[in-house]
Amino acid sequence: MYFKLALRNVKKSYKDYMIYFLTLAFSVCLFYTFNSFQEQEAVISMTEAQFSLMAGVTDIMVALSVIVAFILGFLILYANNFLIRRRKKELGLYTLLGMPRRNISAILIYETLIIGIISLLTGLVLGIFMSQMITVLTASLFEAELNYHFIFSMDATIFTILSFAIIFFIIMVFNTFILNRYKLIDLINADKQSENLKIKNVYISIILFLLSMVLLGGDYWFAWHYPLDAFGLFLMPVTLVGCTGTLLFFMSLSGFLLKFIQTSKTLYYRKLNMFVLRQINANINSNFVSMSVVCVMLLLSIGALATGMNLNKTLNNSVRMSTPYDWSYSPTRNEHYEIIIPNFEEKVKALPIDRSQVEEEIFLHQYATQHNLADVFEELHINGSLLVSHELLEATPISAVKLSEYNKLLENFHEDPIQLADNEAYVFSNLNLISEDITKFLESKKSLELFGHAVTPINTEYDEYMMATTGFVGNEPMVFVLNDEQIPDDAKMVGTYWNVDLKKETDADTFSDNVYRAIDGYNETVPPEEQIMGSTDTRQGIRENSKGMAVIFTYIGIYLGIVFLIASAVILALQQLSQASDNRKRYLVLDKIGASRTMMDHSILQQLGIYFFLPLFLAIVHSVVGIKVVNSIVVYMGKGDLFGASIITGGIILLIYGTYFLVTYFGYKNILHQK
Repeated sequence: MYFKLALRNVKKSYKDYMIYFLTLAFSVCLFYTFNSFQEQEAVISMTEAQFSLMAGVTDIMVALSVIVAFILGFLILYANNFLIRRRKKELGLYTLLGMPRRNISAILIYETLIIGIISLLTGLVLGIFMSQMITVLTASLFEAELNYHFIFSMDATIFTILSFAIIFFIIMVFNTFILNRYKLIDLINADKQSENLKIKNVYISIILFLLSMVLLGGDYWFAWHYPLDAFGLFLMPVTLVGCTGTLLFFMSLSGFLLKFIQTSKTLYYRKLNMFVLRQINANINSNFVSMSVVCVMLLLSIGALATGMNLNKTLNNSVRMSTPYDWSYSPTRNEHYEIIIPNFEEKVKALPIDRSQVEEEIFLHQYATQHNLADVFEELHINGSLLVSHELLEATPISAVKLSEYNKLLENFHEDPIQLADNEAYVFSNLNLISEDITKFLESKKSLELFGHAVTPINTEYDEYMMATTGFVGNEPMVFVLNDEQIPDDAKMVGTYWNVDLKKETDADTFSDNVYRAIDGYNETVPPEEQIMGSTDTRQGIRENSKGMAVIFTYIGIYLGIVFLIASAVILALQQLSQASDNRKRYLVLDKIGASRTMMDHSILQQLGIYFFLPLFLAIVHSVVGIKVVNSIVVYMGKGDLFGASIITGGIILLIYGTYFLVTYFGYKNILHQK
């Protein structure tokens, strides 16, 4: 009997359960999708290194899912609490009619089971289809061949069912505890309880608002101008000041917003604006803490989504720059950046390796000049210390390469060679951290004396090239290309690169093993100071590592970003729907005094629109500065596509946040207009 009653309650109140159901289904879908990675190996043709990276992604997602499970559990409890609050009067009537509390608890348990099973099945079905899309995306990120067939992860299904079974069990216990805690009078009079105003003094509100502007403005200025310092202080001062400013912003807003708008009589008395503004004022006043929390969560969501996808693009772009050759060997240098292996080039040319595997073998050299970055930037009053310390600028030398060797590098990138006059130079770099400073130097057309010759850069925009295949992006901050004869024979060599392009049928790892066997054989015959020592990088290895990092960053960003986005939308939606019943009496009064249905629906849309999009707007402002800070670290890896990542992030927010907004709007109307 109680099961039938619970089933009838769910059918009757399915519109009230829509937000709850939507949240559960979204959560299950996400949870299954990002825990089904292990099954993708069956349809994606991966190398051994990619399999290892994929296993790492799987482990990270499983560990992350434990954290996400706690977030979703809290969110589902919050949504369940909304349902209990909406039904207090109904539960009070059950008690008044003589139904024992244990039977009422049984009804709630059955209802939780029904909704849980339906949403679990729906979410799993959505998750299974979503995981197929993730599989295609994974193959695209890895640039691997996809031998597609429909995949299903039993492990992910079991993990998802167990996780949400625990959450549902906690909800059942929570409902029983809450029900036994309430007195009958509290249940019957639930709709008569109201929130008290937090701040009544307008002048105090204005002072708090100005203080919030000062805190946020100061935080923005510091983070914008000193992004690396802001990133280092992220967990304490910068975040604390930003959160305090956000809290004061929403706390003070309701105190003077209404008074401020009342100064415009035309706006205030137009249609139902007076009613809408008072509703918004009361909502913000009652829920300023939760709106502040939502704003911060939206900031985290935007940051995670945009940064994750931008890092993917950044890593992909950096691969082309950092892998000009199939295989590169860099000899060891001392603390003064000097090559400590004498006659390195002659020694490796004499190694007994199979050069029939080699398509082309190129040696590139880099020479020290008498200048460092601090000399150039300080003379032109370029404040490079905004991004890096003065000590680091002083410790970073400016180097030079020969024109003939640089043209060989350009040839490898399929670029046209350059020509220089005696008083000309060409500048390139791969350290994006100081890109603005280098550009200012180039635009100044300032001459610089190198090796006894005054030269002026001919370019105003610099190329981003590496002189060897390496995983260390940014190791050549500022390099001058000079005519060969301008670099003296006794110039100090700070870099020698042995670059090899292999024939198509040759495996880079196999070639590397052969080289190291030859080097080991040579080193056994000479004293330690004559031995060849260094490190090797291959294009294939760097690409595979980059693809693996791209997958990790992308999926972590999407996973956490969507979770925080759903949490934010659910909190706002449930707050508004829980207040809809209280506001129903007010709308009945509007109906009696002649307000049309269209005007009332429009007022609902206005009220929800401002309530939903005010924290989103402030979060977007926060994120502009926050992403600037994170991007100061990302530039170490190369240039990304922040605009494209922002467009995709905006689309995801519009889809999920917009869905919750529309569901809330129609649910709100249904509560107000029901008979």
